[in-house]
Amino acid sequence: MKFSIVTPSYNQVAFLEEALRSVLDQKGVELEYIVIDGGSSDGSVGIIRKYADRISYWCSEPDGGQYAAINKGFEKATGDVLAWLNSSDIYLPWCFATVAAVFDRFAEVEWVASMHKVCIDERGRFAGFQKVPGFSRNGFVQGMHGSRANPNFIQQETCFWRRSLWEKAGGAIPADYKFAADFHLWARFFDHAPLTGVECPLAGFRYHGDQRSGVSRYMDEVEDLLGNMRRDAFEPAHHRTMPIAYLDPQKRSGEAGAAPSGDWSLNAMPNDNFIFEVDDAEAALRKKEYIIRELAEACEKRLDLIGKLQAENTLREQFKKTVRKFFRF
Repeated sequence: MKFSIVTPSYNQVAFLEEALRSVLDQKGVELEYIVIDGGSSDGSVGIIRKYADRISYWCSEPDGGQYAAINKGFEKATGDVLAWLNSSDIYLPWCFATVAAVFDRFAEVEWVASMHKVCIDERGRFAGFQKVPGFSRNGFVQGMHGSRANPNFIQQETCFWRRSLWEKAGGAIPADYKFAADFHLWARFFDHAPLTGVECPLAGFRYHGDQRSGVSRYMDEVEDLLGNMRRDAFEPAHHRTMPIAYLDPQKRSGEAGAAPSGDWSLNAMPNDNFIFEVDDAEAALRKKEYIIRELAEACEKRLDLIGKLQAENTLREQFKKTVRKFFRF
């Protein structure tokens, strides 16, 4: 199974080498790696040249921005499995082998994303972790996988898909939206196949200064796209299907192809109630935490007031004592 990975980059020298290494050091798959640099002037080209003998294709020239660069890279891609990694993010060491194992075992799986979202900071240190209950097209349309009300987006750097799905969805990242084009691509994928959640962390999203996903216009485009999907009311047969791939410890290495710790199983749940139940539970927990915080703040204010009253009372008592002493003389 051949993986084609595209990395778009522009003046990201601080993070680029770590991103490149996280791709090139993967084991267990045939790799085609394509790097599209937008004409960087910060030393990025020197980093790319350092690994040029391991990169299938690269260029450094002005382009139309991040998504134009990604599309340019995919035009060169010949692999069976496609994905892109932004130049500030990283793949975890077992990523490709895990994704390949899932695709190899389950022919019905057309695209995957991790249910364990990992974040790193500017220095590459662990910065956070979030577990999501799963994915469904219905959940996507309802804004459960990214919206203003629920900014719990599908982790882009953990998304991998078969070439057949890419071609069904148009063979390019849509150009209708300038900022949320990745979100639009997920919408197109969902129209053709359910997203399989993988019970394993696959990549790390890096928090740093100037990030496209933090721009308010991204959210504007997300809300516009979701609004269009709701008005369309299109519901394919898999609309509420929630498939999850997980490592089953009951499947031991005695079975062909199984790892010593177990092997991958697939549970394609026919409905996505669990996504909404988890969200309701989390919302209830947030409400409870808010109430507790409000009570704590009220208690602090009350204690502060009591402290002030006690201080005033102490001053009055001291004043009375001073007056009494004065009149004794």
